[in-house]
This record gives sequence, C-alpha cells and structure tokens, in this order.
Amino acid sequence: MIDIIYQIIKTILNKELRGNITPDEFNKIAKQVQDEIVEEYFGDINAQQNKRNRGLVNIGHSSLTKLISQKIDIFRKTSVLVYDEPVFELPDDMYFIEENGIVSGGNVVEESKTANLAYMTSSLGAPSSTFPVFKMEGNGIIVYPTSIVSGVSCTYIRRPLDPKWTYTSIGNVELFDDTINDYQDFELHVSELSNIVIRMLSYLGINIREADVVQYAESLKQKEEIKEQQ
Repeated sequence: MIDIIYQIIKTILNKELRGNITPDEFNKIAKQVQDEIVEEYFGDINAQQNKRNRGLVNIGHSSLTKLISQKIDIFRKTSVLVYDEPVFELPDDMYFIEENGIVSGGNVVEESKTANLAYMTSSLGAPSSTFPVFKMEGNGIIVYPTSIVSGVSCTYIRRPLDPKWTYTSIGNVELFDDTINDYQDFELHVSELSNIVIRMLSYLGINIREADVVQYAESLKQKEEIKEQQ
C-alpha cells in the first residue's frame, strides 16, 4: 500500500505544481499520519462505548464498533513478562495494556491503586495467587503477592511500526524496492488509503476530496496493468 500512496502523492504534487517530495519527507509525514489514525481508533471506541452506556445507540453501532475493533486487532499482542526483581518488565513496544490484560496462572491480575495497597497487603483480603493484584512501577509492574516471580503475561496494544518507503537509486531516479531490510508498509487497513493520502497532503498544504484520491488510485492501477501487459 505504501508505494501506491507515495505515487499518488507525487502525482498530485506535480499536478498542483508543488514540487517533489523526498523519501525522507514522505516517511516522516507517513509516520505522523499513521500514529494519528491509530490514536483516533481508541477515541472512537470510547465514544461508541459512552453512547452505548447512555442508551444513545443506533442500528449501525455494533457494526461500527466491530469495524474499529478489527482495525485495532493487528496491534494486539500477548507476551510473557520478564521478571527483574521486584518488577515484571513491560514490552518496549507497548501502547497500553488491554482491560484484564495482565494474567498469572490463568487468573486475571487486577490493578491496584498505590493508596490502597498498604491496606490490602495487611488485611484479610490480601492478594493471593488466586486473586493477585499489580501496581505500575516505572516501565514495569509489581505483582502481589511478591511470591509470584514467573508465569505473568500481558495482552496489550503495541505501537505501530513506522512506515518506510524504501528505494534503489538508478541514475537520479528513485525506484521503489521492498527488498531492502528496513522497508515497512503501513500497518493500517487498506480501507484507510484515502484517509492517509488526504491527511498527508494536508501536511503539504493541499486539500483534496476522497473521490479525487480514488480517481488517482484507479488511474495509477490502470497504468501498472498496461505496463505488465507490454
């Protein structure tokens, strides 16, 4: 998808007489736009859940929520946490922990606020291996009871990988090359193509309609098909 987007943006820039865009400029804007879109997914999910809680839902609510959830699924991961006493280290690529995402021995580890922890650990309702709790500690978590030193997993939403359009230079021409080691396509659903292009162009000072983006994409697709037939 990334090469299609790159070609569309170059075509539109040329048509608008806005000059060219370098691969480095493209990659920086691509990262910014992808991060924005992913972050908005979570805002959209929260907004839909709030509407549901207030009874303000319609027929399309469940399908809309499902669509957003499907777009988020690619970023969902489960990892066994490494223990470095007294902390279980959270994954470096973690965006946020899923609800009920910390598990130990098949039991959900609930988050405890620090203010309540002293009381909980000294009361009759102190954490146990069956009902463990955790608190955040820097870039990790401390699990109680502290006798738990292994077997803790975390289901979380990871950060998206930075998109990178890679190329091989032949003369003064940059040709797309996805065999280069640091190549990375967008991790967004293909349905976001127009959204990505519109947002990236806005950073370059160009406003365009979705219908125009679709038209450019179809034109490029037809040109590629003609090349393949020659």
